[in-house]
Amino acid sequence: MTIQHRVRRYAAPLLLTPLLGACAAGITYNHDFDPAANFTQLRTYIWAQAPQAAAGGEARGVNPLIERRVVAAIDSQLAAKGYQLSNSGEGDFAINFEITTSQQTDYNTYYTGMGYYGGWYGGMGMGSSTTSATVTTNGTLIVDIFDTRTRNLIWRGTAKGTVEPEASMEQREMRIREAVAGTLQPFPARNAAPAAH
Repeated sequence: MTIQHRVRRYAAPLLLTPLLGACAAGITYNHDFDPAANFTQLRTYIWAQAPQAAAGGEARGVNPLIERRVVAAIDSQLAAKGYQLSNSGEGDFAINFEITTSQQTDYNTYYTGMGYYGGWYGGMGMGSSTTSATVTTNGTLIVDIFDTRTRNLIWRGTAKGTVEPEASMEQREMRIREAVAGTLQPFPARNAAPAAH
């Protein structure tokens, strides 16, 4: 089974909407890893799914500009931890990411002109109510790392936050870097083992 097949097996469903790049305040993170994996042997990595910005990679269903920023942020974080992107197509581990979005609707009802009279057994005044719906888009960044020898998923990090569609390009860039940094923060530096959760 190829790494690409494993990517499809583990990746969450992807919605074709423009994304996590501009999360409002409050990104939450979650991390998990295989305790049997030997992280100290990892030195070089490859992309399990080629970015669509590079030589005809399979589309992830997201804006290519956003994808490019996420790829650059992941490469930067891994380089800071001592890992090197392999140019030969072979590496000790393969990395992939997915971005999913979902919508949440909250309803708020406002009452006007209502009142009570007549004590405990009195009547209730006439009034009206108005209900409004607020739709929020939530985005999730999922980063998966596979051992290229065993083809097994050995590490996963996620970042979840609220998407702000009106964010500026600078805000999107900042939030992508923040989400990627938080997602990969517990991933061990080269020659180190991950901390237990």
